[in-house]
Amino acid sequence: MENSFSGQNVLVTGGTGLVGGHVSEKLLSLGANVFVLDIVLKPKSYFEAQNLKEKTTLLMQDVRDLEKLTEVVLKNNISYIFHLAAQALVPLAFLDPLLTLDTNIMGTINVLEVARRNPVIKGVVVASSDKAYGKVCKDAVETHALAGDHPYDVSKSAADLICTAYFNTYGVPVTISRFANIFGPGDLNFDRIIPGIMEAVILNKTLEIRSDGKFVRDYLYVKDVADGYVLLAEKISQTKGQAFNFSSGNNLNVLELVEKVSEVLGQKCNYEVLNLQKNEIPFQSLNFEKVKKVLGWQAKYTMEEGIKESFDWYKNYLK
Repeated sequence: MENSFSGQNVLVTGGTGLVGGHVSEKLLSLGANVFVLDIVLKPKSYFEAQNLKEKTTLLMQDVRDLEKLTEVVLKNNISYIFHLAAQALVPLAFLDPLLTLDTNIMGTINVLEVARRNPVIKGVVVASSDKAYGKVCKDAVETHALAGDHPYDVSKSAADLICTAYFNTYGVPVTISRFANIFGPGDLNFDRIIPGIMEAVILNKTLEIRSDGKFVRDYLYVKDVADGYVLLAEKISQTKGQAFNFSSGNNLNVLELVEKVSEVLGQKCNYEVLNLQKNEIPFQSLNFEKVKKVLGWQAKYTMEEGIKESFDWYKNYLK
């Protein structure tokens, strides 16, 4: 079936990561010619496990290099860009703010510059985060102030404002996605809560909960995320110049999440509450009425389905 991406050359920055792998896979299923730009390919990652390296054109380059990024876009006649490349680890952002701000802000500027200079590009989707809203993020709507106050959060607030500036000033067809906490097959950051739970259950380890266990977050399955990204680009005439929140409405604190996973899997997760985490946002949730109304998007996967599929993947990965 013909669609917006059939036969199109599409670039996915950060394409070997958790979301990038699933977005690349989705685009391939739609008949796109997918070019992936990244700086690392982790062994046994989702991208590698799904044999996406053989199905895409993998370019090991840094999004911070404007000259090389421009060359990639021009040489390969790119029509759409999904900009997912980022330094996304919050603890690393605290330790190395320069790397985080440079990657997340200047990397985004480079993508926007390439699009500004090349009007043949039909659409740019930029990955943001609920953290762009800062510490006051309960049922946040897209018009909520962008108020990040620590390196990672600020990098997302700033990048979002820059995207808006490029649309308003130059007409760059860019749209912004703000997602809740993403989980699913391929997340290799075991400091995150769901990979940590999976590892603890599968390897019979004790999960160390760094917080007091009461911080509340949204959780959204990665395949729903990939659908959301692709839909934003497909409907770029409606979405450009705007930001869209995506969530499933599954708002759970850490201890509730541990119990939920244990219940779904029928296996107990042993844990210890360390209560060491500082400067955490106590409650984060996103209002996603806008994307439901404008694009008709809503999560297809239940929390239970996402947990089961993730568990199956982690069993293969860890064993």
